[in-house]
Amino acid sequence: MIKTFLGKSLGSERAKEPSSGNATQTRIDLDQVKKLIEFFPIGKKLRYYPEFQKEIVFDTFVIAYCANGEFVYSGEAIDRDSQGYPTAFCAGKNEERIPVSDLKLFQLLVPDTSDLEMKLDYHRRALIGRKRQFNKGNSISLISNAGAKGVSTVDTVVAKQIALPDGPYAHAKMVLLTPELDTLAVTDQRKKARAKICAPVAVSLPEGKLSGPCTIYDLSEDAMRIRVRDRDTTMPVMPRGSEVILDIDLGEAKRLYTIKGSVIRSSPETCAIKLEGLFKDGRLRSFDPLDLLELKTGLLNYGA
Repeated sequence: MIKTFLGKSLGSERAKEPSSGNATQTRIDLDQVKKLIEFFPIGKKLRYYPEFQKEIVFDTFVIAYCANGEFVYSGEAIDRDSQGYPTAFCAGKNEERIPVSDLKLFQLLVPDTSDLEMKLDYHRRALIGRKRQFNKGNSISLISNAGAKGVSTVDTVVAKQIALPDGPYAHAKMVLLTPELDTLAVTDQRKKARAKICAPVAVSLPEGKLSGPCTIYDLSEDAMRIRVRDRDTTMPVMPRGSEVILDIDLGEAKRLYTIKGSVIRSSPETCAIKLEGLFKDGRLRSFDPLDLLELKTGLLNYGA
């Protein structure tokens, strides 16, 4: 998994960001702002996890940008040059034009999704704690599918919770996030070697529920994708982060694997599962390189 950090100094194109409290002043990087707008556009569905708790993932999207305290509700309200760099933001009731040379603070407006915490199990609610996820100063990490380039991420800090007094989202609960532009990165998932597989797997869900027989059809270094065998059935509802147990029987002595995993994404026909550990002698252990090689070899040669 290779991360490419984006951005470079643009010298005179930067402007100082106003400090908040005792926070150290930083400088706006126009190249990073361009990348942020590209990978986190207004209206695109995103995911996020609070306080660096990667096992707690919620859905969200950017409702607006906030340039120097004025809201920009549409990508069409951004003037760009021939290379795609923003040159000005048209914001506020009167569509005031804010040149990038005057840009001192650039933020993201997202919906207040605090109610989603109630859908978590006790353990994950405890990880968030009593302070809740959108208290001022908390960290919110945004995740966006960057298409062929991979997955983009950026860490942000909660500036405040607000209810807009007017405009298209008047009185709705919102959260204003200040992105830490130096954390903007793209993970090139194309670098992950994937192997096509066709091997049986049984999937067990919490509370003893079974999903029935499935087929492994894709395997990477730390995840696999499965699909239901019977076209008349569908995958059970498995929210992101759900715990699953995979039983893989390759029909040979010592070729029975019991694996603990968690759901990365799921649809009625398929499911992507992150491999978290292997049961050996009745105990859950982390995968070592030989475990993964043995598993991959067995799966690739199943039925051969």
